[in-house]
Amino acid sequence: MMAFAIVEKVAGVPVVLRTRDEAPGVAVGLFYSAGSRWENSNEHGAAHFVEHLLFKGTKKRSCKELSREVEGRGGDLNAFTGEETLCLHGRVPAGHGSRLVSLLAEMALESTFPADEVERERGVITEEIRMMEDQPSMVAGEALNALLWPNQAVGRPIAGSIATVGGISRAGLMGYWQRRIQKVQPILVVAGGIGAKEVMETAKKALGKSGRECGIKPTPAVRVKGKILRVVAVAKPVQQVNVALGMYAVGRMDPKRHALRMLSVILGEAMSSRLFQRLREEQGLVYSVSSGVHLQRDDGVFYISAGLEPGNLGKALALIAEELRSLATRGPGAAELKRAKDYVTGQFALGLEGTSQQMFWMGDAMLTRGRVVEPNEAIERLAKVNAAAVRDVAREIYQPGRLCVSAAGPEMSEARLQSAALPLTKG
Repeated sequence: MMAFAIVEKVAGVPVVLRTRDEAPGVAVGLFYSAGSRWENSNEHGAAHFVEHLLFKGTKKRSCKELSREVEGRGGDLNAFTGEETLCLHGRVPAGHGSRLVSLLAEMALESTFPADEVERERGVITEEIRMMEDQPSMVAGEALNALLWPNQAVGRPIAGSIATVGGISRAGLMGYWQRRIQKVQPILVVAGGIGAKEVMETAKKALGKSGRECGIKPTPAVRVKGKILRVVAVAKPVQQVNVALGMYAVGRMDPKRHALRMLSVILGEAMSSRLFQRLREEQGLVYSVSSGVHLQRDDGVFYISAGLEPGNLGKALALIAEELRSLATRGPGAAELKRAKDYVTGQFALGLEGTSQQMFWMGDAMLTRGRVVEPNEAIERLAKVNAAAVRDVAREIYQPGRLCVSAAGPEMSEARLQSAALPLTKG
């Protein structure tokens, strides 16, 4: 069986390639271990700020010329910053893949950080933060993260705050860029209609001056000790209250992550999930309710979120507690678990249809595990999860009293939220 992708080192840089002759386009990603977890205490928001500035001009091209270089060929250019990743990426029609590889490398390695652009983008990011602060679901999510990981880089908003973004100097931003991008070994990932020889030759020219540092680990995430319910409430002049529950889970390399994903699907990832059926279809308490996992290298979080009328908050949290206790005590039924497996494997297959999705999958796997995980391997591991494994991981993460709850909405207070969340503390 042909491997999903080939991996070679070119000019000291890992290059991951999945060729598809029939593909009409090429997706390219340049991945760095340069997320917000690597920020020092005085540079909160620097990774995200630097990501923006990589689009603002290089030694060869202006900001406008960078976008025209890709959009003028029918493609698009983008980037994202996470806690553990900074990625420059784009898509172009087949025949232009080499240009995109060269351009992304130029942006990463030869950006100039023009002073006027730094100040202009400072204003843009400030507006981005204000936009997020106007969304109660995001406010609740960030507040939950801070509760779980207080006074740690991993618990801070990736974009920073208005105050920290306003206080980072151009020199400080360039220092972060030089330390975490210029000196760090990237991973180049290419998927689509382009030949291997073309990719390797382009990578050799474009990335020859890339850094060689790798394997630098961020500061470990530290859990809050003690079995207590911790809450935070943010008053917002809106009609709904958005609530988020968080429980410590496992890291991205932990074998229990597969059972954790099944737990999430069963509990709240689809319309047939327990929480959707109980809270929305049977009780009519919510429009949206969901669960999910957010895993990092060394630890992770299992979360549940919902939006509802403030008067129904206590009832909704009581129903959520019932379902958590049920899964932690008895686990899922055989038919329920089979549906979850079918859903996950089907979504996984659909998620790898396009070249962009394949590129992101490969880049994430290389950064996390140092290798491309074959899709069949991932599916087989999920297929092996049994009901006992789901029950055990539910029992491990749901320890009544040891969880965090945040809420953003009208007239919310911590006393009110603490009272509504009492059902979550009962065994």
